[in-house]
Amino acid sequence: MGQQQDKVLTLLDRHGRRLHRLLGRLTRSEDATSDLMQELFLRLSRSKGLEQARDPYAYAWRAAANLAFEWRRRRKIKLGPLEEDACEDEPQERPLGRLVRDEEVQRVLEATSRLDELAQDVIVMRFIEQEPYEEIAARLGRDAAYLRSLCSKSLVRLRQMCDDRDADRTDKGVSYDR
Repeated sequence: MGQQQDKVLTLLDRHGRRLHRLLGRLTRSEDATSDLMQELFLRLSRSKGLEQARDPYAYAWRAAANLAFEWRRRRKIKLGPLEEDACEDEPQERPLGRLVRDEEVQRVLEATSRLDELAQDVIVMRFIEQEPYEEIAARLGRDAAYLRSLCSKSLVRLRQMCDDRDADRTDKGVSYDR
């Protein structure tokens, strides 16, 4: 086995669970998550950028996020929640409520994929991985206050994109309000 593959295996051994969880949360599909983890291994094994990366985990994280957003753009299908995200202690959610929540999550993830790369990173790290701004700043090599501001502006943009999509549905005669 080559030196590059050894480095990738070490990286995945240390951070594979976090990368898998990230892919799972972004795709909301266990099958896709497994496929994308394999694709991530192949891309990292062939990548020259990993050798030059200051932080190999950050490089792998960005590659995983890119894979997930590419997958989302290729697929326009309705996805359900991951089984591991379901909490057995919580009361069962009604089917209609679950459907509405899943559609909302789907819309937000689609809108997030249209943000620029830095904004995507900050939104995913803050709200999906639930990382504090200080850790996000350290991982991205940016100022925490700047990232707070960027996150706030990105949330406004996400709301606008989701509202615009709702307006398009209403204009076309599709409305959920009765």
